[in-house]
Amino acid sequence: MPHLKVALVEAISKSTHVYSRTYLPRAGVATLGAVLKKLGYACDIFIHLMSAEEEKQLETYDVVGIGSLSSTIEEAYLLADHLKSKKIPVVMGGPHVTFMPEEAIAHCDFVVLGEGERALPELLAAIENKISPESVKGIVFKRPDGTVHYTGPSDFVDYKSLPSPDFTLSPHVTPGNIPPMITTSRGCPHDCSFCSVTSVFGRKYRFKSNEQVISELQAVKHRSVCFGDDNFCANSVRTKKLLREMIKADAVPLRWSAQMCVEAASDKELLALMAETRCRIVYVGVESVDPATLKKYGKAHQVDAIKQCVDNLHQYNIGIHGMFVVDSSDKAEAAQNIVDYAIKADIDTIQIFSITPFPGTRTFTENKNRIIHQQWSTYDGMHVVVAPDKCTAYDMQMAIVNQMNRFYSLKRALTAYKRNRGWRVKYRLGGHILMRRWVKENKIYIENLRSGFQESDTDIKGTHAAAYAPLGAATK
Repeated sequence: MPHLKVALVEAISKSTHVYSRTYLPRAGVATLGAVLKKLGYACDIFIHLMSAEEEKQLETYDVVGIGSLSSTIEEAYLLADHLKSKKIPVVMGGPHVTFMPEEAIAHCDFVVLGEGERALPELLAAIENKISPESVKGIVFKRPDGTVHYTGPSDFVDYKSLPSPDFTLSPHVTPGNIPPMITTSRGCPHDCSFCSVTSVFGRKYRFKSNEQVISELQAVKHRSVCFGDDNFCANSVRTKKLLREMIKADAVPLRWSAQMCVEAASDKELLALMAETRCRIVYVGVESVDPATLKKYGKAHQVDAIKQCVDNLHQYNIGIHGMFVVDSSDKAEAAQNIVDYAIKADIDTIQIFSITPFPGTRTFTENKNRIIHQQWSTYDGMHVVVAPDKCTAYDMQMAIVNQMNRFYSLKRALTAYKRNRGWRVKYRLGGHILMRRWVKENKIYIENLRSGFQESDTDIKGTHAAAYAPLGAATK
């Protein structure tokens, strides 16, 4: 029986971003917690914004694991630095450190690359037995002489054999308020240039059994459920079978949402089942209304298919959140073209991201000489971080802000009601509020784009230097 007491932490940003109103944690940390619990470890997870008392509590654990995206890596590094100063062994994981391990290892003891459900338990066993983790595949660590050692790639895990995420390992979660986030698959058959999903999880789909998904649904079917798959409908045969089994097992949630691709909306049988199981809205990677940009991104659909996708979804009273990306080769007018199209096509809600070179993507490599800075907290899609070809970064940022404000204007929000889609008023009001908050919080960033970034503006460590004041000098 393992004796280590382990904490797993999902780094969270306090800043406003496009997902600020969703309040749903990712399933990764809760899945790792379930794996460790099954193996007999005493494990707690922290998936909400932590209090100062909870941060202090982490000092009582034998090992702390920290997961992070690029946009939250600064918070993760600050926490890791603090814990290391207290001699607590720190393991880091997630997509950012998977592709930036030499950056990460300066802040922690071990980096787990890619999927961690096999590597983390093996690493913990090595730590507990005080032996070298050389034999653990898929990790990076420093040898006693200070050299960085990579143990080689690990195999993808058998996703179907993994236990369901155990969110109740969080002190904030009880069986009665489990977060309604259910992920049924890993991987994606597409290979979009700006996405790291295939680099981390591969292009081959791996599924949970439908029985396991339905078991997870039973606990939250009274809630609004979000399916966290990167492409819930990519295998339409499997999705339709799951939806039918949800109906048969009385596991249909109050309503649900998921990500899907444009082409999937051409399957009327699929849409009928989605409507029958109370799908409210789907998040569709439209990306662009420019054929050349779609081709550059590696998207399978054509511009003509976008309007048909919207119409088909609306025919079944399913809403669409259009996800768009403005490329570094675009003119600033691209943002206006997107909003013109979205308004004409009656897309319910939208987001316009600036192309963001996340580590591990082709976009990262293609734009390496055009990256303005590596202030990772701004790598969330809402900030322009790549210098455009045909306008200034400031002009592109303001074009995105102004067009998002145009789409989410108060007038458009208050007049958004449609029969069977009355929720549009609330959603667009939320977008209106979020944009106002984002602009207010990012005045300095926008000014730095206008005047040109200086080195002092992009000091990663200094960006949120006060974040851990309760744990540092301010408490002395």
